[in-house]
Formats: sequence, structure tokens, C-alpha cells
Amino acid sequence: MSTSSLPLPEPFFLAGTAGRVFCLHLPAVGACKGGLLYLPPFAEEMNRCRATVAAQARALSRLGYACLLVDPLGTGDSDGDLADADWATWRADALAAADWLTERCGAPPILWGLRLGALLAADLANHAPDRFRRLLLWQPVADGRLFLTQYLRLRVASLMDRGLPAETTDGIRAALQAGESVEVAGYRLGGRLCADIDTVKIADMAGLSGHDIDWFELVAETGQPMTPASRKLIDKLTAQGCAVTTRAFTGPPVWQLHKRDELPELLAATTARFAGTDTTSRETT
Repeated sequence: MSTSSLPLPEPFFLAGTAGRVFCLHLPAVGACKGGLLYLPPFAEEMNRCRATVAAQARALSRLGYACLLVDPLGTGDSDGDLADADWATWRADALAAADWLTERCGAPPILWGLRLGALLAADLANHAPDRFRRLLLWQPVADGRLFLTQYLRLRVASLMDRGLPAETTDGIRAALQAGESVEVAGYRLGGRLCADIDTVKIADMAGLSGHDIDWFELVAETGQPMTPASRKLIDKLTAQGCAVTTRAFTGPPVWQLHKRDELPELLAATTARFAGTDTTSRETT
């Protein structure tokens, strides 16, 4: 089926906890087999990944899966500013989006997240374990504090490059905790969201017990194993009773690139997984 014959995407605003949340619905082609709720990565990573995510959503739509792509409050085309956002609002709005999709698909959606969005998806499932039973995690951020430290280093490096007074990630965190907003890589952050991100770790999510998890992770070369940290976490999830299916893929880290690029191997592997034709993923039991 050509792209031109797909149902038209349906943009709309969902009433969120603190403002309107922009959503893009890609209806299923034919009988709906289920739905996927997509939660994006953080800040500029979200924009860099839009084309890849849209291509995957179209492929899933052709397979009979409805997809709902969400811009969390304070990001993208949603209301609000990122500096005023917080994790609990993002989680509550994601739950509202899941309710919307459930009404149209007849069953709770699969939670699909990329990078920090994968951490949010896992946290949503952890808080509502009876609602969501399957996660699709693309290059997941597993530890919010580690992620935020890496992100704040962008400001540290930028100040050094411009010959401005040096700062440390601890100093930036202290400023955020004191109520200041801080600009990092063109985005103004607030203390509430950063403090929230610091506390979220997949390793602490006991509510994920028994979930089905598809874990896709970038590696440098075909055949290379995932990182030891990922393997350790996957083993922990498996010990909790999760059915974790892993798939390593190669390609450019599009979430880091200023120039648009593609991840055909990731798209093909994800599509094959949902089409039931994937023979290269590894299930951990």
C-alpha cells in the first residue's frame, strides 16, 4: 500500500492537566489490531526524531495498528513552556491520551517511547500496571539522573566554548533547586521537571513485573552486544517476571544529529516484530 493511500493523519488537541496537548492520530488500515501511544525524547532530540517516528507510525498503521503521537505539555505544538512542565503532568497527560486511544481501539495501547520518552512510558506502566502490559522501548533512557547530568553538560561545554564563567552540573542543579530557570542548548529548564527526572529509574520500577517489553538498542556494529548496563537491567527485569525481547540495531544516532538521517534497520526490525515475521530478536527468559 502506498503512502498516498493511507488514511490521513488526524491532528487535534487533547485537554490536558494544565493545558492543551497536541496529538497526531494515525488510524489503522483495515481492522484495528491495537494501538500504540508514542512518547517522544527530550528537547531537541524530539525534533530530530520526528521523521523517523512518523515513518514507523505509517508502517504500523499499514499493519493495522493505530498510532497516537503526543507532544508533552511545554513541548512541540502543545501549550505551555518547558520551564513550567513537570513529570507528573506529563504522566497524567499520557494517561489521558491512552484513554483516548483505548476508546477507539477497544483495548489499552502499547506504550512506545524513544529515549526519555521510553523512561516516561515505563514509568506510566509502573504506575498503572493493570492498564498497560506491553512496552516498545527505542534506545531507552534507563536512569533519569544520569541522562540529566549528560544533558546539563551541554551547558557546561557551551560556556567553556564561549569563554564564559565555568559552571558544573551540581551548580546548575543547585540553581534549579533554588527556583531559577536555566537555559541548556536553547531550551529553558525549570527546577520541578529536572528534580523529577533525577528520581526516575527503570531499575526501581517494581510495577513492571510481568510486562512484555520490546527493547531496541543501537550498537556500533552488527553482531555487537548491548552495553553491560543494559544487559544488567534487562536481567533484572527478567527476574521480575518481565518477558523482554531485545534487538540490537545499527545506524546513525538520529537523536544526536543536526542533519536529518534515517534508521532503516530499526524501522524494518520494529515493523517485522509487529508483523510477526521477526526472526532476529532475542527473547530473555
